[in-house]
Amino acid sequence: MELNELLNRTANHIVADGTQFESLALEAMASAARDLSPGAAAALVDWNGSEIARLRAFGIVHGVLLRELPAATQTQLLTHLLSTSSGLALAA
Repeated sequence: MELNELLNRTANHIVADGTQFESLALEAMASAARDLSPGAAAALVDWNGSEIARLRAFGIVHGVLLRELPAATQTQLLTHLLSTSSGLALAA
């Protein structure tokens, strides 16, 4: 699975259930994007902020992660996200 595919799946889950249900993925995404887009990364995980602000931040961070994050770091993020989603599937 590629990072783009996983982020697209995350987007679909967010559309269906909201950002709260993908909080672990959003935290990982924000951490990876923090140096490249600090404002969007912060808004992505601002749980006191509005849902629409997190959705907008998701779109920005999604693009930053795919366009600006070095390939090695993309691979690390993908591995982390896959392990997080696997853990959630096992917990359910």
